[in-house]
Formats: sequence, structure tokens, C-alpha cells
Amino acid sequence: MRYLFKGFIQLKGSNSKQNKALNLRLVLAQIVTLGPISRIEIARNTHLTKQTITNMVEELLAANLVQELGVKKQGSVGKPSQMLSINKTAAYTLGFRINEHDIEAGIFTLDGDQINRLTMPYQSNDLLKQAQFLFETLLRASQLATTSILGAGLSFSHVKQRTVESYQQSKALQLLLAEALDLPIAMETTASACAAYQMLFGEAKELHSFVYVHISEVIESAVVYNRKIILGQNGLTGAMGDLFVTPETDDTTAELGRLNDFASLASLKTMINQPDLSNEQLMHYYQTHPQKFENWFEQAAEPMRIALHTLESILNSQTIILGGDINDAFLDKFITQLRPFIPSIAQFGERKVVRLVKTPDVENIALKGIATLPLHAALNHENMQTLHLEHSDTMLTPIQQLIY
Repeated sequence: MRYLFKGFIQLKGSNSKQNKALNLRLVLAQIVTLGPISRIEIARNTHLTKQTITNMVEELLAANLVQELGVKKQGSVGKPSQMLSINKTAAYTLGFRINEHDIEAGIFTLDGDQINRLTMPYQSNDLLKQAQFLFETLLRASQLATTSILGAGLSFSHVKQRTVESYQQSKALQLLLAEALDLPIAMETTASACAAYQMLFGEAKELHSFVYVHISEVIESAVVYNRKIILGQNGLTGAMGDLFVTPETDDTTAELGRLNDFASLASLKTMINQPDLSNEQLMHYYQTHPQKFENWFEQAAEPMRIALHTLESILNSQTIILGGDINDAFLDKFITQLRPFIPSIAQFGERKVVRLVKTPDVENIALKGIATLPLHAALNHENMQTLHLEHSDTMLTPIQQLIY
């Protein structure tokens, strides 16, 4: 999907020598997101001088992080331009997704192609040891050295914990994992990680604002504005499932009905009396027993429509991207149930993007997004707050030193 809006590529760099790091990230972001792209196009998009771009590109080429693909004729006049693209095998990234009972880990190329993936159960007292085991196993299976790894992404979710408690445990785990693996570790929620992937390689490459909604045990969201993920106070944001969506109150707590009560996968498992199924098992169960899910789809549709209408009314972003720990058939069915959407401010004015976008390859988006986080952190200095670097610059690889 390619959109007409070019808000992202209008970002401007600085030709001042003091802003070398800013310019390097900006040029790299152009190549990652819009490549193959020429130096002339980068100059047009960033307003950097030809010499500044030449210097930045030479550094990226020297590090083998960027490659030249060939030439492209720029219009009817002038000489052909060399096209630049990220070298997806210049380094690799890992993704660690830690759920309530298991760890998913995968190793990926820089553009999100999966090399290998493993899942294993864990006990809380063995979590770090098992993460190290997965790391070493993936490296051996992929025949890669530790020095070829750019970094790892981390997402930790424990649905029985409060959001603040889960976040605090995530931060502690990030520090321990960085020390144990001797790698830069970038941490985000799963929804934010998916949003990062969509910006770099997915449906939002040329969007400046959108909301990513992730349907899982609970429903998370990530709000992107001006191509930055809004992190919120203390880094916490996106608890979309806590939105009140019905006037009915709970008999026990007297609280209004939340979105999680109706449209989360936890609510689905309760309704079909399969509370112990993993999300992957749940999707297999859906393929063989689709009739048992009909009542949930009917129950979930209107609360989700109300929640999406709330997001549109408050944010009026360019689009909402819907994904989750579900498969394509499940997502197609759910989106069908959501239509027609509730009229909102989003329907007025000129639109270049549909109101709701389906995530392609939805089964793999979570871990793929998490593995994108180390590269995403490098493309904007504000993203660096999601990254923990355990050691000094002298301990980093040349590529890590260049972009971090």
C-alpha cells in the first residue's frame, strides 16, 4: 500500500557541523523507510546540502549499513543517480516477547525478515537464564556471531499485573538482559513495537499520524504523531482496553464496562470456556470451531466500534491500523463485524487513507515489530530513550557506535 501523503519526507536536517548525529539519523531514516532512494531525493526531502548528504552516506556505506543498488534516471535531464538501500544483512536484530507463561524469541534481518524463531515456557526464577539460552540457540542455528547483532527488542506483558507494575518489571528486566547478553536492548509495549514496524516497513511508511490497535489478552494501542510514538507519563501509554464503552455496571465492582471485558482475547477465552489456551492455540481452535466464536464477535463489535470512534474523535489521525495475536481469517471476520463504522470527524474533509487498515501477515507482526525496535531507536534521538546501552562506546561494534 503506497499513500500520496509525504509528511514524513519533509523533515528537515541541519547543515551545522554540531548536528552530525541528527543528520546521520535523518539520512538513514530516509534510506530505511523510502529506499531505494537517491541522494538527490534525500536532499529534496531533508533540505540538507549535497556535501552533508555525501558525508553521511559515505559513513553509512563504509559501515556496510547501506548499499548502492544501481542507477536510476532522474527525469529527462541530468545524469543517472545511484540508488541507496539498507543492507539488510549488515547486522541482525533479536526480538524477545515475554508473555505470562512463555518466551518468544526470534532473529531477524534489519528489514524484518525472520531467520529463526523459538518459543519455550519459563519459570519466573529462570527467566534470564532461559532468555540467554534462546539467544545462544538462535545464534548457533543461524550461524551468526554475537558481533553481528545490532541489538534486541523486548516486550514484557503480564495481564494479571497492573500496567504500572508490568512496566516496572519490564524496565528491570531490560537492564538485566542488556548486561547478560552484552547488547543494546530497546523496550516498548507490543503495540508500540508493531507501530514502529509499520512506520519503517509496513502500512505507515508515508504517514505522519496513526493509531495502532493490538488485540491480545488485553487491548493495547500506540498513538503515533509526527512519526513519533507518544510514550506518555513515565513511558506508559496505550491502555486502550481500559476505555469505558458501555453504561452497564459490574455487579461486583460497580464499574462501567471496559473494552477488555468485551473485545479482548481474555474475554473470548472466557466466553468459549477455554481459559488455558494460548493465543496460537486459540486461533487453531477458531479454524476448527468457528461457530463457537459467533457470540463473541457479536458481543465485541459494538464496544470496539465505540472505542475506534473515540480515538477518531479525539485524535483524528490519518488512519487506525488493526492487528493483534490473531490470524488473517479472524481479523477479516472482526473487521466485517465492525462495519459500518460510526460516523465521526474522520469522515469529513479529504481523505487519502481509509479509516481502518488491516495489518498484513498479522500472525507474525508482534515479534517482527519487537525485533525492529533496535533499528527504530537509532533513527531519532527521541527514540533512544527506549534503548539501554550497558557498556561504553569502546565495547560496541562499529555499526552500533555509528548509529547509537
